[in-house]
Amino acid sequence: MASTNPEAQPAPDENDSSASEAEPFESLNFPADLVMKQRALTAAYTALHAFAAAPSMPWTVDPHDGWDDSGTGVWRETSRPGTAGWTDEQRSEYARLWAEVRRRAIEVSCAPHWEAVRKNCSPEKVVEARQALKQAARKPLDVAQAA
Repeated sequence: MASTNPEAQPAPDENDSSASEAEPFESLNFPADLVMKQRALTAAYTALHAFAAAPSMPWTVDPHDGWDDSGTGVWRETSRPGTAGWTDEQRSEYARLWAEVRRRAIEVSCAPHWEAVRKNCSPEKVVEARQALKQAARKPLDVAQAA
């Protein structure tokens, strides 16, 4: 079911002659490609987080002897086993995933839509629009809007 909130829908193509020149600027009418870029950023960040949080990953990047403060009476007793740290392959994969997140974040934050938002809106509305994009990216796109 399509959203009834027109502000959370991707905007029509800028070259669409049916769009009226006299229409006021609407910061929440996101271009479909910007919504797709936000989705790709979210997916990249999710992949990075899943990789780092995998149960098979050592708890620290660098080698560590670990510790056990059980029975010491400290407020919150903790322990960690010793670890050799991440392998070169794990470090490399993490760096690759992080680079992908950065690349995608640049694509989203430098999209032409934000120049128009900054030009036409208060700083508070810019923040509101950036947050609304994250929400819009969670909703399915209509096939007609994505085309």
